[in-house]
Formats: sequence, structure tokens, C-alpha cells
Amino acid sequence: MKYEPNAKHKEPWQPGARGSLCPPGVDGPTLLADSVVDPSQPGKRYATDGERAYCGHEHAPDCWHGFPVEWRRVPERLRRQWLADQRVSRRSIKEYW
Repeated sequence: MKYEPNAKHKEPWQPGARGSLCPPGVDGPTLLADSVVDPSQPGKRYATDGERAYCGHEHAPDCWHGFPVEWRRVPERLRRQWLADQRVSRRSIKEYW
């Protein structure tokens, strides 16, 4: 897997661009390496930095970009697993629901 950042998710905000803005300092390649595939949604992977949730999209064969998503968009089984593994707290999930 190769990480390719997408400028529409970075500062400065691009006029006319749609997409969520990544927080400063987010390590995209590490998030992609630690991400989990969602079998029900081919071409999507999910990761967390311990606070926020991120979704990765395959935009070309074996090339990915990612962006922050609300926790409600993460498959429930992943949320539950990450809570059980203490990779994320209930407080963070509630804050970024």
C-alpha cells in the first residue's frame, strides 16, 4: 500500500474543494499502515490516532489517501474492538461522534 496525500484535506483550505480538513501533525503513512480493512466496503480502510477516526480510500490501484471522519461512520465492530483494546476512549468517541 502506498500513501498519497490529497491536498483538499490539508491547510490552506482550497476554494471549491470538498472534504474534511486533517488536523496538523497527522501521520498519514503510519495511519494507513495501522488501518483495518472493512470487508463490507471494498476500497475503504479505517484507523485511529487514539482520539479521532480516519477513513482511507483507494483512489488508484494500491494507492490510498485518508481523511478524518466522525466516529459514527466507523463500522460498529471496529469501534467496539478499539474500545476493548483501549486504542480509543469513550470520551473521544463521544467528542467526535
